[in-house]
Amino acid sequence: MPSGAKWTVVVNPAAGRGRTRKLLPRITEAFAASSLDVDIRVSENAADAVRLAQQAFDAGRSVAACGGDGTVNSLAAVAAEHGGLLGIVPTGAGNDFASHLGLDRKRWQDAIGVLEAGAIGRADLGRAELLDGTAASFTSVANAGFDAEANRWANGVRWATGTTLYVLAVLRTLAVYHPRPFRLTVDGVAHDIDAWLVAVGNTRGYAGGMLITPGAELDDGELDVCVVGPVSRAGFLRSFPRVFKGTHTSHPDVSMLRGKIIELAALDTDGTNELYGSGERIGPLPARMEAAPAAVRVVVPPSAPVPREPLT
Repeated sequence: MPSGAKWTVVVNPAAGRGRTRKLLPRITEAFAASSLDVDIRVSENAADAVRLAQQAFDAGRSVAACGGDGTVNSLAAVAAEHGGLLGIVPTGAGNDFASHLGLDRKRWQDAIGVLEAGAIGRADLGRAELLDGTAASFTSVANAGFDAEANRWANGVRWATGTTLYVLAVLRTLAVYHPRPFRLTVDGVAHDIDAWLVAVGNTRGYAGGMLITPGAELDDGELDVCVVGPVSRAGFLRSFPRVFKGTHTSHPDVSMLRGKIIELAALDTDGTNELYGSGERIGPLPARMEAAPAAVRVVVPPSAPVPREPLT
């Protein structure tokens, strides 16, 4: 680890539908058994987690986000603003940013060892700006259309979690949603499309392992775009499992694009046309998205697919 580094571990107890709260005694024990100089803080809510991270960075400490993609997303934005060092202990339901970096979401204990002996990497961060000036970052995927509606519904469910929850959300949304018209502009080239969904990926996956943009990388300064066109409901449902392996990209109604600046606008007046990022609501379309290259410093395992330097 960096010489003299001190860590503030910001724990989101609600992550993973309360799984992190149950793990808290084990998390505390694992950090106590490590060689790290740590201060563990349990956040009351998302705003409190951001406040704790800001305080830690202002005090010259590094911050380890203990939770899922929502927690990591919020604290990565704070780390980027402060130029601070972020660590990740993936204890949430999704953990797609962590997975892309090579952290095993099923073995959260290993992430503490990575904090001790890993490397400092630099990863891109997706950024979105809305017409009203609202700005937000996303570590994994920003999405609109079908999956945004599924995301909205899933965020209100407390009796299921992870990929199971998203599959249930897909089945429910399939019954009430239909393809809608969008204008998608990639690096200045406009495409008027009818689509079930538009996903803009900084990472390969979202929703706990669905590889919606399987070609995305965290070190290329670009965003990958997946457009699922107006396939029939039966065709959508039949092809849906392919997203877990990323093979949906070969479907004739799926289009893949890549660019530095992505703009997305709804061409109908339905008020449900909203943008979500890393599982959280950003706001109504239209939106402008881009990748901020190497925006966040993060501790990663040696095999992580990002530029890095050894910790000293």
